[in-house]
Amino acid sequence: MKVRTRFTLWISLAALSTAALCSFFVYHELVEEPYKLVDRELAEVAETVFSNLVLSPSDNSAYRLRHDDQHLLRYWLKILDSTGKIILASPLAGIIDIPLPEDNKAFFLTRNIASSSLWIDPDDMDELDEITDDSVRFRARMLTKSNGSESFTLLIAKPLLFLDLELRELLTRLTTGIVVAIIFIFLVSYYLAGRILRPLTTINQEIKEIRENSLDRRIPLGTSKDELYVLSHSLNTMFDRLQHSFLRQKEFIGNAAHELKSPLTILMLGQEEMLANRPPESMYIELEKQLNTMRRLSKLVRNLLDISRLEQEETCSREPVKIHALISQVVEDYKEILQARNIVIETHIEECVVLGDSEKLLRLIINLIDNAVKYTDATSGIIKITARKSQEKTTLKFANTGAEISAADLPHLFDQFFRVEKSRSQAYGGSGLGLTIAQRIVELHGGTIGVESRDGWITFSVTLPSVTVA
Repeated sequence: MKVRTRFTLWISLAALSTAALCSFFVYHELVEEPYKLVDRELAEVAETVFSNLVLSPSDNSAYRLRHDDQHLLRYWLKILDSTGKIILASPLAGIIDIPLPEDNKAFFLTRNIASSSLWIDPDDMDELDEITDDSVRFRARMLTKSNGSESFTLLIAKPLLFLDLELRELLTRLTTGIVVAIIFIFLVSYYLAGRILRPLTTINQEIKEIRENSLDRRIPLGTSKDELYVLSHSLNTMFDRLQHSFLRQKEFIGNAAHELKSPLTILMLGQEEMLANRPPESMYIELEKQLNTMRRLSKLVRNLLDISRLEQEETCSREPVKIHALISQVVEDYKEILQARNIVIETHIEECVVLGDSEKLLRLIINLIDNAVKYTDATSGIIKITARKSQEKTTLKFANTGAEISAADLPHLFDQFFRVEKSRSQAYGGSGLGLTIAQRIVELHGGTIGVESRDGWITFSVTLPSVTVA
């Protein structure tokens, strides 16, 4: 999972938890406060009804209200004397029964009653359509009142039909709000995560572009000296050390190869002079072996010098070069070798002109043809060379028949000193640097080089930028 996704999920989870917790407390307060108001209302109504309660003139044991009280129509109400006799009851008390509680705490209870039996405020008539069943919740309180020496118990309840409906609507709105808020927070978090991680993406892209031949590049430092600034500075310091090490390594290889070149040349001249004097046969054979070994060593030194120079070059000279003429020249130079090895060469070359260094391009072609000649089947070898020009690029292909190369070895063919078979070094006399040099030459010209092995053919493909010559 990407860091951006994890960051978004964690922020969204934190926001969801916070929103859910806040909504719970808000809903709890919004629910508790109306119930407190209902309890206060029930107490006030009970007090009003009790204050209107008087003895009937015709019957000193009966009670009546001093004047009509509309509260009896709106609430469930019973008043009992000290003996438990009901002395006053509202119409709702005749429809449903509410038992006396064990304490004086307010409580809830639910009863089934038709809404037509309840008093409905005219302002609430439009909301009756939202009532789907006859289940009604009541909020009830029991109060004790005294009148002289006699005590009375008042049990009063209020139907919460529309209050519960409003609370359900409030809960729905809160839930919807939370869902919308979470979606919004998720999108904002994803956007902010991208903004926060954008410098890391830039740093990663810069690191990808810093290669062995471009170690002088550095990651731009931001203006704010934050953690990303410290990270970029640390990486740049690491690249400084790497560049220094690479330069020292290249200088060492170049200097060592240069210092070996002169002694080897002197030794080879001495061997050739001794061979020219026709020593005894046994000595002649041994001197010839030594001379061949020194020639191979000399070639290796030259290749090391070439690689050292090529790696230190960032660009090369650019002038129009007729690549088809270079290929024809090298093929002509290899004509005798091809005939001696019974290798058939087929060329399909168009006139192609590229911008580049003619000496380096000639070395590229020599290395690829030399490689094809070395590893072509000795009995029925075929080499095919093609050159095709398009509007934007020139494609060269050097194919030869030979033993297939495994897919695991193909990516390493351009590595220094790499060989598919270690025995090839002695069998073919190669140094393992020819393809490395070829790759570096192609890179200096802004092109690409690749290799594939299929159906008994090994094909090297080179792509170079084309140029149109008027």
